[in-house]
Amino acid sequence: MENISYVGLSHQMALRQQMELVSNNIANMTTPGFKAQEMLFFEYVAKPEDGENLSQVLDQSSYRRLEQGSLKQTFNPLDLAISGDGYFAVETREGVRYTRAGNFTMNQEGYVVNARGHALLSEGGVPVQIPPGDTKITVTANGMISTETGEIGRVKLVTFENLQGMKELGNGLYDMAENNELPDTESEVIQGAIESSNVTPIKEMSKMIEILRTYQSVSRLMQSDHDRQRSAIRTLTN
Repeated sequence: MENISYVGLSHQMALRQQMELVSNNIANMTTPGFKAQEMLFFEYVAKPEDGENLSQVLDQSSYRRLEQGSLKQTFNPLDLAISGDGYFAVETREGVRYTRAGNFTMNQEGYVVNARGHALLSEGGVPVQIPPGDTKITVTANGMISTETGEIGRVKLVTFENLQGMKELGNGLYDMAENNELPDTESEVIQGAIESSNVTPIKEMSKMIEILRTYQSVSRLMQSDHDRQRSAIRTLTN
């Protein structure tokens, strides 16, 4: 049978999960290419005989907000942003992973790598490598990389049928999970810019305050019901 304790507990568990997502959004508000996450809830409403609705909440899952973050111009030739829904492909020890973070650099071997040292892949699945001594790096909108000595290759851009189905791995990386990668022919590469996080700090801070207040309100309600039950037990046992 539903009671205030069960209802309150279900709300507190959902609010705690939501607080964790909001905290993670705030922590990544300056992370290039980061996509804010939101909660999905199920609400079960029962109407007892006294006519008062009782609501229990289940935090089903989360989803990513896919709208593009603002572009920050850096003028660094290896900083790349994507205009569109595509993802860069990078090579990791666990296999190919995908990212929107385009803050790339060049390592000692001339490979173009991200902040974690994962090599940026070309359309042929080969890591992009800048020839020794080349300095004038140009990347066109269709992803073609060239230097003063000629073309090197085209940046691999991919997309997926179900973007929400991608598994977030942390550090800006995603696994395609059960998706199949598809060549992205619509997105464009913007050289000398980085896509910022799409987190809105003021909105997330306001949401955090609202969650905290709701949690405290539910706690007071549960404490009040606990005191009522304890008082009733004392009265009945005397």
